[in-house]
Amino acid sequence: MKLTAEKLNRIDTVLDKLGLDFLDFKLEIKDHIACQIEEEMELNRSDFNSALLLVLNQWKNKLVLSESLFISNKRTFPKIVIQQLFKRFLIYNITVLVFILLGTLFYINFLKDFENETLFTNSFKWIFSSSFFVFSILKFIIYLKKFKTSYSYMFNQNFWLFTIFFVFIFIRNSSFMNFFSFSILIAISPFLMYSFYKHKQFINKYQLE
Repeated sequence: MKLTAEKLNRIDTVLDKLGLDFLDFKLEIKDHIACQIEEEMELNRSDFNSALLLVLNQWKNKLVLSESLFISNKRTFPKIVIQQLFKRFLIYNITVLVFILLGTLFYINFLKDFENETLFTNSFKWIFSSSFFVFSILKFIIYLKKFKTSYSYMFNQNFWLFTIFFVFIFIRNSSFMNFFSFSILIAISPFLMYSFYKHKQFINKYQLE
């Protein structure tokens, strides 16, 4: 028994109230819940409201709001969202730490007495400024569409970290901090590009433009 658009909207409303505002996660979970409701209504001759309550109770542990300092200290997420984001943020944080460590070791061993420091500093600031300009445009594109996905969230998180280092290199001008920030740039840039690409891919897939 296929659910009507009105009943699917009911599921949407419930998921919104439960804090599931990332469209990619919400559509996937909504599809699972709708299928379970249809199955319950067909097998046990249940009405929609009864089937909805039954299925939501089965999902209760996955949709309960939880906190994770590893992901954000400013908001709560449904538990299933935290589990999915944790995997991505783990890869992201490990990558950033590795690049910071490798960059620091490389600087200490090879660039501590770098003779062309001025040239490196000027070149780096130009690269960082150009990258910041490009990522600012991508952020503006995401902002204009107003669609929230887990990938747009990751993009914004990474972008603000990128911005902090962008400002910092102009406040504290030293060869070590410039190279340290350069390591951050190399580590974060692929995640920013990937997050933007996946966000746009999702928007295009569901024709939300």
